[in-house]
Amino acid sequence: MLSAKQKRAVRLMFRMTDEEVAGEIGVTQEAIDGWRKKPQFAAALAGEERQIRAAASRIAAGASLEAARRLHQMLDGGAEKSALDVLKASGAFQERVEGAEDAIEALIARAVEEGADG
Repeated sequence: MLSAKQKRAVRLMFRMTDEEVAGEIGVTQEAIDGWRKKPQFAAALAGEERQIRAAASRIAAGASLEAARRLHQMLDGGAEKSALDVLKASGAFQERVEGAEDAIEALIARAVEEGADG
């Protein structure tokens, strides 16, 4: 079973460096290094990581759905250019991918056409 300090360290290790964690909970860096070698501590770290990844995934999925909903509302309102401007302002095109802007514009145009047909 993990000690209270070890449990706290597990939670903090995803927000701080090992050195910062050691200082925060009042142990040495060597203690942290030793804990990392113990299977029970490693398992606790892995469990915490799974929980964090699951939470991050839920948050990202929710944000994506909300963004898609808002984009759809903008397109329904005839704001294709505004929607593209929002995507550009958000940094969606910072990493230059060959043809990315054309692909987004084509998707928006297709969505607008399908909306007009429906």
